[in-house]
Amino acid sequence: MRNWPLKTRLVFWTVLVGGFSVALFGWVAVESLKSKLRHQLDTTLRNEAESVFDGIEKLGHPMDWGDPAEVAGLFSKVISLYSFQIEQPPRKIVYRSRALGNSLLPKGPDGVAITAALSDTDTARVLQITRGTLQVRVAMDIGPFTAWEKTMWWTYAIILPLALACLAGGARWLYGKALKPVDDIVDAAEHITAERLDQRLPVTGNHDEIGHLTAVLNRMIDRLQRSFEQARRFSADASHELKTPLTIIRGELEIALRSGELPHAVERTMLDLLDETGRLVHIVEGLLLLSQADAGKFPVGAETIALTELIEELAEDIEILGDRLEIGVALELERSVRVKGSPQFLRQLVLNLFDNAIKYNRQSGMIRCRLSTAGGMAVFRIANTGAEIPAAARERVFDRFFRVESSRARSDVSAGGQGLGLSIAREIVRAHGGTLTVEPSEPGWVVFQFTMPFRDPARGDAAGKLPPA
Repeated sequence: MRNWPLKTRLVFWTVLVGGFSVALFGWVAVESLKSKLRHQLDTTLRNEAESVFDGIEKLGHPMDWGDPAEVAGLFSKVISLYSFQIEQPPRKIVYRSRALGNSLLPKGPDGVAITAALSDTDTARVLQITRGTLQVRVAMDIGPFTAWEKTMWWTYAIILPLALACLAGGARWLYGKALKPVDDIVDAAEHITAERLDQRLPVTGNHDEIGHLTAVLNRMIDRLQRSFEQARRFSADASHELKTPLTIIRGELEIALRSGELPHAVERTMLDLLDETGRLVHIVEGLLLLSQADAGKFPVGAETIALTELIEELAEDIEILGDRLEIGVALELERSVRVKGSPQFLRQLVLNLFDNAIKYNRQSGMIRCRLSTAGGMAVFRIANTGAEIPAAARERVFDRFFRVESSRARSDVSAGGQGLGLSIAREIVRAHGGTLTVEPSEPGWVVFQFTMPFRDPARGDAAGKLPPA
């Protein structure tokens, strides 16, 4: 039930509580009516029994039960629905209604009505009153009341499901109408991303809980937008300001090394500094590129690039590196796959993926690349042998500066990355209208896949939909 939608849970609990309430109300109503009717019947039985004693007292002499005329006079006002049985000690029945036939009214507590079965089919309510030596029992068949009770229960059994169905339909409509603003908020929130923080949730204009929630969330998005813009400006400004002095330092180091006048120890230190400066320049350039992507100003080109040839060209360099590390490279490339974009960034994208496949491969491992087209999209899959990416880290591998545990990298090769390669690769793919994902794979393999719209040479345009530049 925890996985049910809120609307479904509300309808379920409404029907459950409503059904229980209706059933309880029906039970209480029927039982109350039964109790009231039973009380009225017992009162009537008591009055009828008392009327027999009153009639005998009015005679002024002992009752002659053998005289039919006298007996008929006594019971002249008795309703035929009631049956009488009169006894005098020692348990001698002096009168019995014809309606009883061969049945005898059972003995019960004096003055207290009981329900008794007179036969297999007849059930009666019996009341006994004793005065002196005379004992009167009066009874009435309660078959019609029993039939009425069964009819009532069957009626409830039929009406209850219909009532619950109507209640469920009404509750679904009502909750759907009440939660419509929440659905609108959810739909709007799904479209608010880091690139679209200027969008806001729809305001209902009502001063209720949902209206208050919307206002609070919009104010929260305002704060997030300001914070995000400040962080983005800082990243862009810092990267831009650092790029120039680092370039100068790098140039000065290269000039000093080319002079040939440095002692060997100093020259070695300068080479290390040059390598570290190169790494810093690479980080700064990556941060600057990511800040441009955050601002929606990624410089996507409009050239037509032969993706097949680009991958083949880069794969030759990777094969050379793979031979040195005993890593094989297998290509399965569909011919004439072309895409629209920037050759510089597409080259960087493929290189980043190849670089990742080399760093996190195993000794004497394998890299498999496949390029194909499907549904108007170019699909490139690159798989490498090595330790699998944990399920919890598969989404985070594209986060900036995030790196999976170092045990995935080979001990003989320095991973040396800064955790920006896959982030940059994803932004490049996004800017070209595609997606980059970690795909499920067989054990011992890691698979990355990117898709982007390909350009159909026969049509002269992109087969897939490209985002606005």
